Amino acid sequence: MSISRVAVIGAGIVGVALAREITGRLPAAEVTVFDKADRVGAHQSGHTSGIVDPTLDAKAGSPEAKLARRGVELLVPYVSERGIPYRACGQLLVAQTTDEADRLEEILARAEANAIPGVRLLDRNEMREVEPNARGVLALYSPHTAVTDFTALTEAFASDVTAAGGTFRFGTEVTGLDVMSNEVRVRMCAAAPEPDTDAASDTGADRRESGDHSQVRDDIDDQVHEAPRTYRGEDSTGPVIDFRDELRSRFGEQGWFKQVEDTIGNLSDRFTNPAAGRERPGAPDHERPGAREQERPSTRERERSERSEDAEVFDLVIVCAGLQADRLALAAGFDEEPRIVAFTSDYYSVDDSTEVVRGIIGTVPDAGTPFTGKSVVRGVNGSLSLGPNTFVSLGRERYDKHGFDLGDMGSTVGFKGFWKFAAQTAKTAARGAKSAVSSSSFVAEVRKFVPAIDASTVRPGTRGIRAQAIDAGGKLVDELRVTTRGRLTMVRSLPRSGATSALAAAERIADQALDANA
Repeated sequence: MSISRVAVIGAGIVGVALAREITGRLPAAEVTVFDKADRVGAHQSGHTSGIVDPTLDAKAGSPEAKLARRGVELLVPYVSERGIPYRACGQLLVAQTTDEADRLEEILARAEANAIPGVRLLDRNEMREVEPNARGVLALYSPHTAVTDFTALTEAFASDVTAAGGTFRFGTEVTGLDVMSNEVRVRMCAAAPEPDTDAASDTGADRRESGDHSQVRDDIDDQVHEAPRTYRGEDSTGPVIDFRDELRSRFGEQGWFKQVEDTIGNLSDRFTNPAAGRERPGAPDHERPGAREQERPSTRERERSERSEDAEVFDLVIVCAGLQADRLALAAGFDEEPRIVAFTSDYYSVDDSTEVVRGIIGTVPDAGTPFTGKSVVRGVNGSLSLGPNTFVSLGRERYDKHGFDLGDMGSTVGFKGFWKFAAQTAKTAARGAKSAVSSSSFVAEVRKFVPAIDASTVRPGTRGIRAQAIDAGGKLVDELRVTTRGRLTMVRSLPRSGATSALAAAERIADQALDANA
């Protein structure tokens, strides 16, 4: 196989690690990384708490567990060699109830089976020896869990790519992919200006060094009002999550909201009342239920239609597009599932001069309530953060408090798998609805296991948007899933430990892409 030109679509941490892997395996090839943002790690990769996730609760021997273990094996020597901050501070998962204590026993068994070193259970007195301000009935301690700077790590990968002769083309949006016999045509155009995510986060280098978050953005309570999502009983046939109350609390006074509300309502009705979605014989297009929603393009699609499109041909193309993975896959002729549903994750910084927390203290993971986990993390620069506070996003790349993308929301509420996921998690998620939309309630939940945190010292920190793959049955796809057709390879989903496993994931993806064309 002759490969002289390679394109990697997406400059997140996995995409850049993959470009680095390809430059090492194909030193004579010209490797180009495309991204519509203006820098590497502009989205999810640059908006995390920095935990090097050992996936303590991963099933024994699962692909996710193996990938995370290999990722850490590759990560530790790399950060040491490159001088990237890395601190093995240890992690406590703290149980507040007997049910959570029982889950800790199960997590311990999984962690031991996955050969995570040093993991053990601690009683009340033992946990306070590790973290004096932790409170709970039982804790699981992982002494080697660490924190690092994933933005600096992504930048280091990028410098390796350029040193090997690779190039980055930022501000370039890939709009389509055409698979041919021995090559792939990449259609692209100049990207519309990205939202200023640094204005809504602390990812700028100056802020990372100084720890100054005071001017980051308005308080998150102003962005996410205390109007919780509406949950219905277990026996209800209606939607489990009704967005309209939450949206109305945010945007009800704005003129365009009526149009948005009608769209959300119509899309919801299509899945709660199947008969409403059927076409009437002879009905004109504009009267068919859902026709208006299907035809209405997103803001980005409208902007893209106004820009001129260009195309280039490559011998090998690998797509690691994160938030846009499903859309590019569909544009290339692949199955549209798994679909991407975006979740916004807010983090908070704490003015802390007393070392309230030494390492990482978190809640007990529960597969029945995904996205409800909370942690207090001492970062590599000594700063203290809380998070994530996670809720369904109003746009795949919207960080500002007024951000709303009708096309993105239509994609979410028009996906049956999303409603099935919501139905499966509603009974327990309802209990956490208030903390999901209120920073004060979230902080109160965190203070249950670290009561020494002073709520008056908590300020808005970074905001990230997570690309969560979900299948048609409503199941979260938390694994590395890669599809190849000819010279095109699509990364459809990444595990929760995507940043931790970046180097290992790059190995696996490169193996599949190159083996398929050997």
